[in-house]
This record gives sequence, C-alpha cells and structure tokens, in this order.
Amino acid sequence: MWLAYAVAAEPYSVVCVSALAPIVLEALASGYGWQTHNRDLPCDTCVVKVGSLWLDTASFSLYCISVSVFLQAFVFISMGALADHGTRRKTFLMTFSFIGSIATILFAAVRTYSLFWLAGVLTIISNVAFGAGYVLYYAFIPTLTRDHAEVIQVRKSVQSGTETWAEYQLAKDRISNSLSSHSMALGYGAGVVLLVIAAGIALAMGQTTYSLQLGIALSGLWWFCVSFFTLKFLPPQPGAPLDGNVNLFLFSWKRLGKTLHQASQLKETFKYLIAWFILSDGSSTIISLSIFMGKKKFLLNNTQLMIGAILVPLSALVGTYMWLFIQRKFNLSSKRTLFIISAAFVLVPVYVLIGFSGVFGLVYKVEVWPTLIYFGLMLGAFQSFSRVMYASLIPKGKESEFFSLYGITDKSSSWLGPLITGFIIENNDTRWGFIFPLCMMVLPLFLIMWVDVEKGIKDAERFSQEHTDAKDGL
Repeated sequence: MWLAYAVAAEPYSVVCVSALAPIVLEALASGYGWQTHNRDLPCDTCVVKVGSLWLDTASFSLYCISVSVFLQAFVFISMGALADHGTRRKTFLMTFSFIGSIATILFAAVRTYSLFWLAGVLTIISNVAFGAGYVLYYAFIPTLTRDHAEVIQVRKSVQSGTETWAEYQLAKDRISNSLSSHSMALGYGAGVVLLVIAAGIALAMGQTTYSLQLGIALSGLWWFCVSFFTLKFLPPQPGAPLDGNVNLFLFSWKRLGKTLHQASQLKETFKYLIAWFILSDGSSTIISLSIFMGKKKFLLNNTQLMIGAILVPLSALVGTYMWLFIQRKFNLSSKRTLFIISAAFVLVPVYVLIGFSGVFGLVYKVEVWPTLIYFGLMLGAFQSFSRVMYASLIPKGKESEFFSLYGITDKSSSWLGPLITGFIIENNDTRWGFIFPLCMMVLPLFLIMWVDVEKGIKDAERFSQEHTDAKDGL
C-alpha cells in the first residue's frame, strides 16, 4: 500500500503544478488586474494588487510558488527528525495528504476574479503539503527495503557466511530501485489519466478558466480518496520512542543542527547532496526554459501545451521501466545508472544550442514533440534513481530527517536557474539560456563519480550507532 500514495498524490504534481495552476493563477489575476500605467482601467494582463503591493499578473503564480518553496523548507526541517520517532512518519504523511488534497479541492470554490488571492493561498498550502508528504513518503524506502523478504534472506545468508556483504548491498539496491521505479511509474500513469480527464473537461466547457479549476479540483478529490488506501493498509514502520520531555517544536531543528555539525562524518552523503542540488537546478531550468521557448518562439496554444503536458509524464512512465530494465540487464549499480541518465539528459540543452545553426535543434515546431518525449524518457528514471542512491547513504533511524534535507536541496535550487537564465536571455535569443543548464548538468557528473557509495554506506551505519538522541544530548 506504500505504492498507493504515489497513485494518490502524483496526479497533483502532473495536473496542478506542471500544467494547470500557472495558467489558472495568471488568468484569475489578469481578470482582476489593471493597466500598468493607469491603474484605474481594467485589462487582460497587467498588474494586480495584493495587500499594499502591485504585482505583475504574469508573475503572480511564480510568487506563489516561491512563497511555498520558502515555507516548505521551514516545514521540512520542523517535522524531519520528529517523524523518525514512534509512528509519526505515517501520521504526518496522512495529515499533510488530507490538508493538501482539501486545499486542492477548494479550487472549485473560487468563482470570481476577486478571489484570485484565495487561489494563490490554496496553491501555497497544497504545494507545501504535497512536498512535505513526499519527503515522508521517500523516507519509507530504506525501511521497506530492509524489511523486504528477499533482503532479509540475503542478510541471513551473509551472517551464515554463504553470501557476501557486497551481495547484500546489491540486493538492497535492486529492491530499492524496484520500489522507487514502480511508485514513479504508477504515479505518472495516474497523473496522465487525470490530466486527460481534466483536458476533456476543459474542452467540453470551452477551455474556460473555471473548467481548468475543476480539473485541479478533480486531482485533489482523487488525492483525498485514494489516500484512504494508504491510511488503512500502510504499516506505520515505527521508529524509536521519543523522550517525553523534549520540546516538539524545537526537536527537529536541534537534531538537524547536531547532524550538520557532524557532517564531516558523512562526507559521501553530503557530496551527493551537493551534486543533487546542482543536477536538480539544471533539470528544472531546462523545464522552465522549454515552456518559455514553446510560448515565445513556437506560440503554442493551450491545447498544444496540454498535449505537451501529457507527453512528458507518459514518456516518463515508459522511461522509468526502460531504465530499470537496462539496469537489471547490464547489472548496473544505481550510481552508474544515474550517471548514464544524467549524461543522456545533457543532450537536451546540447540539442537546443545546435539550433543556432538554423538547420535543426528546436528550429521547427515539429521538433517540439520528439524533444518532449526524449526529455520524459529521462525524467522519471532520473528522479527515481537519484532518490534510491541517496537512500543508501543515509543513517538508519534518521530517514525522515535526511530526506527533509533532500527535499530542501531539491526545492531550494529551483530559484537559482531561472534567476541566472533570466539575466542571460534578456534582450538575447532564448537559446543562450540553455548554456547554464548545460553546465549545471555536466559538473555534477564528476561529483557523482567522486562519491564512494561503499564508504558512504559504512559511514552511515557507523553514524546511526554513534549519534543517537541520547548520545547527542537530545
């Protein structure tokens, strides 16, 4: 039933975050907006007043996402280490799931342009809850892997001397990748289905803004209903009990402070986090630039953008299983597979930069669709193998704490790429912006190869034994 949560929550990302929310927020803000130079006159795309501030309606959704990213960092840290104790991991997971899904359903209640601010608030709440839920969801990977029947059997064989420690780690790696890949593929599959239904609703209602809101609300209703399977059937995977005298509001912050102070004992783990920070920024920047280029250069309409939004997760579903097959076929480690996928990802910005030749390289609109398919084939597996590799490098009993760091690293990088590429492409061809993600995708390749996974696993095992709450004075 762990997999059921991906089926429940991932459609929110596919339907709301990636496809419909930015369009809806901009449309609602524009409907209540005013001309930039004459704020007494209404217009389609100008400025809107939020409190005492006047904001560009085209940037309203970006501001909402930025606020949610900041709040996510605060929430991730506040709940991280706390969720590793008792049954709080599942409790927190379900709490954020229901908060996020209800906030998403309430998009259907925004019936007038004057309530554009409410849509922004609902976006912030749902995005924070979605991110927090996935941090807790990822944290189940190491524990589910250790408790898997195949891994337990190999561990017993290691203890009896019939199999080696390396074979045990290989079994863990294989099971982790299987769990992660299945969850990614099932999540994308559910997302595609919901997005197709949302597109059908939009077409039936004349592609009005409210029809898109109903599509968002549908993803929230799906999230809410399917979450009950996780609530009922997912084992809580309880951690160590928490001392009753601790301050619940400050515990996770103190625990994280201790961990960061002792980071030198987990060099391989933090080397990988740095690599992931750069990789995540590079991949998210490619997405942002591609959408911008599609609108500006190829003038894609909403229907064409919707087709693109369906093609990417559908390709990601196929790519997730394709790369899992390749890994097993050639007996590759997660590290080597992630390196190959990341190297393949580099070809996207390279292809766009080739377009300066004027021959090919996103020069013609027809090139958009195969490029999106190729991008999707990398995307799902890229995310899946990255979190599996990280899961192998974190100390036992501190899964939620360390995945909160992973979540912060992932989300906090999302502002850097757009900021730098914004400066690059201002008054220049959009293609120049792809130089930045090209560099951001190449540099981490060397960092990943530098990570000693075997040493990192042993360091994490030693860290979990030497740094319990009691030994660290917590």
